[in-house]
Amino acid sequence: MDRAQLIDKIREAGIIGAGGAGFPTYKKLDASVEHIIANGAECEPLLYKDRETMLQEGKALFRGLEIMQQITGAQKVTIALKEKNRDIAQIYAATARQYGFDFFIYKDVYPAGDEYILVYEITGRRIPPGGIPLQVGVVVDNVETIVNIAHAVDDDRPVVDKFISITGAVKKAISLRVPVGTSIADCLELAGGVTVANPAVLTGGVMMGGVEFDASLPVSKTLGGLIVLPADHYLVKKKTTPREAYTRIGHGQCDQCSLCTEMCPRYIMGYPIEPHKVMRNLLLTGENKERASLWAQYCCECNVCTLIACPEGLDPKSICVDAKQLLREKGLSRTEEELEFLFRDVHPAREGREVPIPTVYRRLGLTEYDRPAKFTPLDVQPQKVVLPLNSHIGAPAVPLVKVGDAVKKGQKIADVSKDQLGSPVHASIDGQITAIEEQMIVIERGV
Repeated sequence: MDRAQLIDKIREAGIIGAGGAGFPTYKKLDASVEHIIANGAECEPLLYKDRETMLQEGKALFRGLEIMQQITGAQKVTIALKEKNRDIAQIYAATARQYGFDFFIYKDVYPAGDEYILVYEITGRRIPPGGIPLQVGVVVDNVETIVNIAHAVDDDRPVVDKFISITGAVKKAISLRVPVGTSIADCLELAGGVTVANPAVLTGGVMMGGVEFDASLPVSKTLGGLIVLPADHYLVKKKTTPREAYTRIGHGQCDQCSLCTEMCPRYIMGYPIEPHKVMRNLLLTGENKERASLWAQYCCECNVCTLIACPEGLDPKSICVDAKQLLREKGLSRTEEELEFLFRDVHPAREGREVPIPTVYRRLGLTEYDRPAKFTPLDVQPQKVVLPLNSHIGAPAVPLVKVGDAVKKGQKIADVSKDQLGSPVHASIDGQITAIEEQMIVIERGV
């Protein structure tokens, strides 16, 4: 296949960023770059999804990278890992030499999987503020996304399954592959069930993930893991604090110590993000509030400021998120002239301010949940799946089926016009369409 055919094949397979972003992969690859980075660093603590994907799908990982090279013309390919997964580099050393690929092994720190950090550490280049790796000649993709590329091109297999880790307060911490649309409840049963009376589920990760109490919700193409914690755990309470409460507390308690800024991973990379200045906007109104909010524009929402840095237990991350919403509503952003002055050199103390993963566990009360979630080869066959139509960036997919239709696994059931950014959706099980709602399609077996 030529380049255009490969890109179309990737689009038709419904491949999007499997690491959480959900950007349609065909669009990302429609470019010429110098360097491809396979992101297997697994940024979020407790998760093993990327590690187990690489162990189970090594052949497809290297084949996917080869296809990406063919499309983009990249001369260099690097597979990024954390120190805890150094053995992956040893396992695939001979294969990497055969392909001419390199491994990069970073410290066990958070947020080591952030693409801004990986691009800088591997290439020495910094992505422009608010920019993307493409602007410095790099494409970064999650290792599961790359595996999906290989299966789409070589096996005509669309994205119908998802690697996830299930850990925390469950009987058995596991990683496995489940059909997209499988319910959280079904997934937790596969891990032996929960071990606490009143569970909450962190979706995606302990640092950047959300909190869900509705176990009927589905696994999407972007979900990396399910972490069960007691509903009264500090993290759950922190993540579910209402806006009125964290705003009121921040207004009265922030003493401008600036530790949130000094520990901010983007600030120490030189980007114009200063959470302590954003906290000031709680005391301001009008134009002054808007100007203070500009210090939040390049926040990556990693949560270091809130969960690690702040000695008062305040929530600078959420204040930054609210400030970014204000900027969008007002159409405000930094000017090019401001960025020329404010985009500084990398902080000389940067390496000393990265957060070791053991520190994250101790600070957040997660040490008891630090256990390997090894891959378990289960044949998961849910009776029902709920397939989101909007798990990707871009326009939601439009249904191609109607209630009552019989569908086969792998059949395209929703699509986005090719003149729009988006991604098709495929049936992940054989069954019948039993419901079509605004943002989802339901398939059930044996109806």
